[in-house]
Amino acid sequence: MPFDLRTELAELVVFNTVNDPRNDQKPSDECATHITSRLEICDFETKTIESNGYLTSFAKRGDSGPKILFLAHYDVVPPGNGWSTDPFTLHVEGDIAYGRGTCDDKGNIVSMLLLAELFNSHPLDCTLLLAMTGDEEIGGANGASILADYLQKSDLFPDHIIVADGINQVIIHRRRNVLPGVIKAKQKLASIRGQAETVRFETQIFGSDSRHSAYQRPGVDRHALLTASKYLDLNAFTFVKSLRGSFVKSNVIPDWVELEVVYPDDEGTEIEYDQNLTGLVRSLLPLSSVSFPAEYSDLGTVISPNLFELEDGEWTLYCDIRSMTNDGSVIEDAFRRVLESRVDIHRLKVYDGIGYVNSDPDSRLIRAAEWVLTKEGIDYKLIEGYGASDSRYFTGKGADLFDFGPRGGNVHGPNEWVSLSSIRENAQFFYLLADTLSQSPSPFD
Repeated sequence: MPFDLRTELAELVVFNTVNDPRNDQKPSDECATHITSRLEICDFETKTIESNGYLTSFAKRGDSGPKILFLAHYDVVPPGNGWSTDPFTLHVEGDIAYGRGTCDDKGNIVSMLLLAELFNSHPLDCTLLLAMTGDEEIGGANGASILADYLQKSDLFPDHIIVADGINQVIIHRRRNVLPGVIKAKQKLASIRGQAETVRFETQIFGSDSRHSAYQRPGVDRHALLTASKYLDLNAFTFVKSLRGSFVKSNVIPDWVELEVVYPDDEGTEIEYDQNLTGLVRSLLPLSSVSFPAEYSDLGTVISPNLFELEDGEWTLYCDIRSMTNDGSVIEDAFRRVLESRVDIHRLKVYDGIGYVNSDPDSRLIRAAEWVLTKEGIDYKLIEGYGASDSRYFTGKGADLFDFGPRGGNVHGPNEWVSLSSIRENAQFFYLLADTLSQSPSPFD
């Protein structure tokens, strides 16, 4: 019996595959097992790859021609607030389907299941590889990274890779690196006579409810912590007693932040404040605009201070850094120059990250994709993507790649949605792309 698009998506959305280690949540095995069973119906050889409790459903069919990998993920971010319907029950209105993961990334998985069905009915002269990982939302170290190693060791490393983790049927050929930054400073308490006040700052992202910091555009969007830093910049003699906010994780901008500040006043009461916390908050603006060597990006470099934690008398600030460089040390040096006169640093580290994606627009894969999309009448653009994806584990290893996905919106936000018709269009596009790459000579040359 043929796969029914709506039924397949509904079954996937029901699986609560939230990936949130801070709250001890990880996807259960059921979703990966379900995906594997659907691929087996299409006569694919299947394998479950496990790493630290995270499962990747992997399938293969064919032993000739180019090796073509389609890669997606089934884990999702927490649903958050603001939903009009149950985020784990598919709600359909016409062509629009709502639910957590519909666009990121279970709609893409349905396209891949439909692709498997097409391939089963009409095999192509290629080796078709399909993989769905379970930890993309927390970095991919136990999913795509393990998969890439497995493919290399098994002599299956692909010639072409389509990462089905995009949006709006655009070819995403470039993505910035993610370089996590961690700054630690012990509390440094002092006191002064003054008046205390609590000041609140709120985040505003233009045109979106998303709080994913990859989508932040400095000069357009308001970041609560950067606004707090500007407040201290405008009030040079103000000190910070405490800080709290709606902190989620290192790549999510807090909705709001509150500073308890102290204004000096000789007639006021003696109030304790934190010199290092004051220095850290004052440093956020210069940290966010610090310069260092990097390759060109349409989206520029974005340094987003997203998470403050206080534990055992020590503050930890986590910064989400998006840039076209692999060198965390140059950012670390730039951070140190900013902080050295403002904060007694206990520890400062900027990690290299996995890598950035910068695929050649004239590659055989992208030219083939453009040819098929044009032939199918699907409007497309060649763009740089905002966030990261599992493509970073394969870049620079000899395979052409790009990211692609269905029409949709509110990714990582409430009322996430996907266009059902675009899921089917993408399945057809994936099949025709594999067919085109399998032909020699190429029909698009």
